[in-house]
Amino acid sequence: MSKLSVAGRCLLLLAMSACWSLPQAEVTAEALKQQIQERSGKIKEFRAMLNDPDQTVRLAALDVMLKSDDIAMRELAYGVGFNSADETMRAICLSNKFADQKLISVKIADIPNPSDSQKKALDEWGGIYTFDVSSYDEKTGQFKTSGSYRKGTGQINGTRLDVSQSYCNGTFKLGDGAVLEGELGCKGSWAGTFEGQIRLQ
Repeated sequence: MSKLSVAGRCLLLLAMSACWSLPQAEVTAEALKQQIQERSGKIKEFRAMLNDPDQTVRLAALDVMLKSDDIAMRELAYGVGFNSADETMRAICLSNKFADQKLISVKIADIPNPSDSQKKALDEWGGIYTFDVSSYDEKTGQFKTSGSYRKGTGQINGTRLDVSQSYCNGTFKLGDGAVLEGELGCKGSWAGTFEGQIRLQ
């Protein structure tokens, strides 16, 4: 099956799904049950394409579903894609999900014996280091950040995220599911290293 035919098939299924979600003045219990069963069948078909042995089929299905206006289809694509053994699918999901992010929050892990500067940072951050994403170029993976002492640049490369700011630099990589795991290295009054996670879902 060619990539084009898979994409066309996905678009047809999405169009049919959209029709089922249209509001109706009166819906009988039997009609509603039928809609649910049909919807369930299409979702299973989409899931099967996302897990197809042929990578071109998987990537075509993922691309169409992520561009869909159907929230359920997008969430299904993210759910399967982020947990896939296919690193290309995971990278595509990361790039697409990051494009929707306006605020990034790094939840800092517990530090057994923090230094004075680490204590100061944790106190000022409230245990969560945040920064705004002011722009993101999906083609290059480059982005810019803003916020108080957070102005800088970053890069999405495959399943890895790097960020460089005035006082903190960080490197994170996709771990399980839609969670980026890594470390911040800061200087000045926040001097120290801070392990943390960025949850995208």
